[in-house]
Order: sequence, then structure tokens, then C-alpha cells
Amino acid sequence: MTLRPDILRIAVGGLQHETNSFAPGGAGLADFAAPRGWPPLSRGAAMLAALAGTPVAARGALEAAEGAEVVPLLWGLALPSGPVDQAAYTALRGEMLDLLRAAGRLDGVYLDLHGAMMTPALEDAEGDLLEAVREAVGPAVPVVASLDLHANVTPRMVAAVDGLTAYRTYPHTDMAETGARAMRRLLALARGAPRRRLVLRQPGFLIPLVAQATAAEPVAGLHARAAALEAYGGVLTVTLGFPLADMSDAGPALVAEHEDPARAEAMAEAALADWEAARGAFSASLLDAAEAVAAARAVPPGPGPVVIADVQDNPGGGGTNDTTGLLQALLAARAEGALMVHVADAQALAAALAAGAGGLAETDLGGRADPASGAPLPGPWRVERLGCGRFTGEGPMYRGTPIAMGPVALVSQGGVRVILAGGRMQASEPGLLRHLGLEPAEVPILAVKSSVHFRAAYEPMARAVILARAPGRVEMDLARLPLTRARRRGAVAGSPATLTNETP
Repeated sequence: MTLRPDILRIAVGGLQHETNSFAPGGAGLADFAAPRGWPPLSRGAAMLAALAGTPVAARGALEAAEGAEVVPLLWGLALPSGPVDQAAYTALRGEMLDLLRAAGRLDGVYLDLHGAMMTPALEDAEGDLLEAVREAVGPAVPVVASLDLHANVTPRMVAAVDGLTAYRTYPHTDMAETGARAMRRLLALARGAPRRRLVLRQPGFLIPLVAQATAAEPVAGLHARAAALEAYGGVLTVTLGFPLADMSDAGPALVAEHEDPARAEAMAEAALADWEAARGAFSASLLDAAEAVAAARAVPPGPGPVVIADVQDNPGGGGTNDTTGLLQALLAARAEGALMVHVADAQALAAALAAGAGGLAETDLGGRADPASGAPLPGPWRVERLGCGRFTGEGPMYRGTPIAMGPVALVSQGGVRVILAGGRMQASEPGLLRHLGLEPAEVPILAVKSSVHFRAAYEPMARAVILARAPGRVEMDLARLPLTRARRRGAVAGSPATLTNETP
């Protein structure tokens, strides 16, 4: 193939994992190959096909690369869990670098990363990957990366790139927009725009996930202040950090970019002052499981569901998606009509499929992946409906994405209903309910295993939203985490129902 010197050649790839150091298990190659709700691990032309029409950042970057020749590398994502298997990371990193070196002339590299990936040997996997990419392409080729809003940004990451940007919403409804923003910056650099100085500042505290919703204060105000600081003529990227990744640089980060190093420093310092002033304002009220169910039942009748979020069993934060604390509380309260979305239990699902619609499944349910967070609940369970688990995303995060969860079942006991699936997936997609003939707006109590992402689809229809603190590995009381590497801390102050953050 003859390369045209007048056409920019841009390499595009991605590798994403959010590592919860306190979650059981980990992520291997099979987890990247079949991440429920997200595109599978793919390479070259197959990568372009796999990402088309999806909400991921790399799709937005590809669409913004108009006029350039895209050189696809590989793209892969595994659902949050314990650390990525070292051999899996080494293989994917090596493959990406081999593809990069074989690409020939390149005018830029875009990477779709998370920013909180760890392996048993690496606490900063993205820093390692970005350094290797920089070494492979040399100092003259611009490298720009987009990050998840929960990225733990490190000096190593910042030193290896010419630009960073991150999602600005949680729930993450701007992923593709973020990728497009990164690509536009990369193309400008490839066409000769001046390089900017990147300056990193790290506010001195950790933030629980439930206090990171970007529509709520103080995050909404801090994002607005960050936008105002861009009047300096530069760019200010904010990440909120992932406190469950026990690494040295865990926590929020501020990255200022400007052609004038002094202005970059001034932007970063001004942003840091804003964040330090707000350190005591991050909070969220939580109820234990029984209190949450009682509060839900006390909400006056009206349109829409009362949503109870099982915030500490969020599969999007490394939760096992099968804890039983909140479900036990619903059963104990005889919360008839309540629906839990969903429990990932392949063994119970197999029993339900064998029993068939209308049958009884004589099986325990839940509590298998992490018995320390709650014991399995005994059967029998009435099998109400079965589904294929194939549907198109309807919510703001997954809209238009073909989703294949595998077979699912709707089971019940004492009037409390549970959707069973064979594996984990974020509880933010109404399409799962509707493909089983359920209308979420008509469910009296909707229990979702999610910390914040559920809000995108369900908060607009909800009568009320209640956050439940049941046992799970997505810990919101950061003082309970046995952190060994993190330099910053999050602590609980005041009443047990309120989370705040302080640095000792």
C-alpha cells in the first residue's frame, strides 16, 4: 500500500478496566472477549465494526477523524472486578504495541482508556501502557487519551501524553462526545498546533462513588468552575477518581493544559483551591437495607417506581452482582410487587430454565460469588417468565447498542420478583425489563444493583430514590477500606447514615 503524505494517519485503540482492589476474582482474556453490554475485544477492521453505533469514547473519536486515515489497533473492555490477570494484560499490551510498530508512518495516536486499571504487578497499568506507546512512536508523534471520569490520573500518565480529556458526566452519558473531543485535539496537534504544557494537581481526599454524581453539588459547581477557568485559554480536565483501586495516586485529579506553562500552573492552582475548599461538602445519605425498604414502602402512592439502589453491589464498581442483603430485606418486609434488577447467578438461572415458565425452581439464589457479603437465599422460586437476554439498549448510556446477556429468568417468592442472569451487567438499562414484558415505570419498588448509573434511566421516572447500604464490595464508607498504597483517605464523619470525606 502506498502511503499518501497529504493524508493524516491516526492510530486508534483502547483498553479499559476499572480495578476494585477489594473485589474477589479478577479479569482475564475471556472477560475482555465478552463484556456484557459492551463491545467485545476486537482488532483491525473488526474493531471498527464492533464499535460502530455504540456509546463508547472510541466510537466518537472514529467519527471525528473525518479526513484522516484511521489505523485500527485493538479495543477491549472488561467489567470492573479485582485486578486484571498479569498474563492477560501483558498479552494485550504486547499485541497493541506490535500493531502500532507495524502501522508504518503515523501522525498521531488516540487511546480510549479508563485510568484505574491495576494488575498484580502494576498499580498504574495505564501509565505503563502510555509510556510504552510513547516509546514506540517517539517524541514527535502526538498521543492523546480519553479517560473515564473515575480515572486515578498519575504523573506517569501525564508525562507520556500530549493531551488528556475525561467524561464530564456521571452517569456517563457523554462517552462518545469525550472521544470526539480528544480526536479533534489530536488532529489539531497532527496539523501543527503548538504543544501544551500539562500540569497535574491532586486534591487531598477520596470521594465515595455515591457522592460523585455530576448533577449534584458540589461536583456540579466544581465542574462549572473548571469550565470558567478555561477562560485562561487552556483546557482543564477533571477526574473524580476511583477510591476502590488501592494505588498511590487514587483520588480526584485536575490536569491543566496551556501553551504558556505559567498559565497552566495558574489554572491548576486555582482549580485545586476550589476543590480543597469543597472537601467537606461531598456527602450522600444512606440507609441500611431494612430501613431503605421501610422508607420505600412509606412513600405516598403515585406514578413511577420508588427506586432503591443497592449501591455496594454495583457491578460497575467491581461488585459481584449477587449479594442478598437488600433482597432479604424485601422478602422479610413482604414487599409485594418489588422487583430486583438483577442477580447474577448462573446456577440459580439453570434451575429456573430447567423448571420452565410456571414451574418451581428448587434452588438457593445469590450469595455464591461472595458469601461474605450475604448467604444464598433458599427456594423454592416461582418461575414467572423466561427471556433470551437479547435486546437493544434504550437508556441514555446504552441507547442503540445491541446487548446479549444470554438467557434470563423472572422469578418470585412471596410477591417479590427477581431477574436472574448468568453474568454481571450494570443495572441501568430498561430494555432488560421490557424484553421480559415489564414496564419499569409501573413497578412499585424497583431495586437496582448500581451506585449512580441507574439515575440516567430511572431517576426521571422515579417517585423517589433511596440509597441502601447493604453488604457488598463497592464500599462507600471509605474509612472501612484496608488501604495500603493510597496516600489520600476518605473518612466517615457525623451520623452513620451520612458519608463525608476528610483527610487525616
